[in-house]
Amino acid sequence: MTRSDTAGPAPAPRPAARGFFAAGRHIPYALILPAVAVLLGIMAYPLFRLFDLSFQNINRYAYIVNPSLGKYIGFDGFGKILGDGQFWQVVLRSVYFTAELVILSMVLGMLFALLLNRVSNWVKVTVITVLMFVWAIPALVSGTVFRWLFASNGGVVDYIGFLLTGDESVKHYDWFGDPTVGLYVVSASVIIWGALPFLVLGLNAALTQVPKELMEAAKLDGAGPLQAFRHVVIPVIRPFLLVTTALSFIWDFQVFAQIFSLRNTSPEDGYWTIGIYLYEKGIVASKYSDSSVISIAMIVLMLAVLVFYIRQMLKIGANER
Repeated sequence: MTRSDTAGPAPAPRPAARGFFAAGRHIPYALILPAVAVLLGIMAYPLFRLFDLSFQNINRYAYIVNPSLGKYIGFDGFGKILGDGQFWQVVLRSVYFTAELVILSMVLGMLFALLLNRVSNWVKVTVITVLMFVWAIPALVSGTVFRWLFASNGGVVDYIGFLLTGDESVKHYDWFGDPTVGLYVVSASVIIWGALPFLVLGLNAALTQVPKELMEAAKLDGAGPLQAFRHVVIPVIRPFLLVTTALSFIWDFQVFAQIFSLRNTSPEDGYWTIGIYLYEKGIVASKYSDSSVISIAMIVLMLAVLVFYIRQMLKIGANER
């Protein structure tokens, strides 16, 4: 018995789709094209002016009073900045400071996120509400509050230290006298304080995506809490960890407002990270060409991290196929 005897003639094959939107493969690119066009339109001219200024010798006087003094000097501006020992000192300080911030904020964020999964709902809601309130506070306000907390005259932290130790000298300890303490302790505290809400809420949401079946299977196989966390939880939330780590690096590397407010708008040399250094050169000293070179150096350093992040994301995407 043939097909025509039972079900009639076979349906004719549908002609293959042709054109730009064939099989829907190019639709995502078409949908993202307006956003790319807007970004290019907003960023193209500022980036062009940034690179143009980096090859000139422009300051406020030359730009406003006597524009004829501004001239193109080629790569001399890059040689001036890259040959400056203070620039490399600031870069190293920024790298060390950023590493401290990223590591501590990610570790503390993960610990708090894990704790949120173990508390009752009302405690969880209360903590999330407090975190949202902290997140809503502007960075300048947070820096000002922490400056009061760590003040050497009537500061809350010094007074608590006095109550715990009974030492009168602790009541007037100057946390900002040593830039190392002021930067890596006080400044780090206020920046991590402001970063924790995003990290805790994001990591807590990522942890809810870990299948309970995998955790139960790991326990049945004899895995302890640390082993289950390392071999089950981390692989599942790894994409989000990469995203948050990359974003934390970008935010922390160019941090400005917290240090600026902590030092009452006048940071000393020991507090200069790359963001403060850029402000001192570009705004305070009005050396526009020098600040353009510093901005380009910041972009290159951040791109190096972003390239590593993109490569890791591509590897994850390839493994999931």
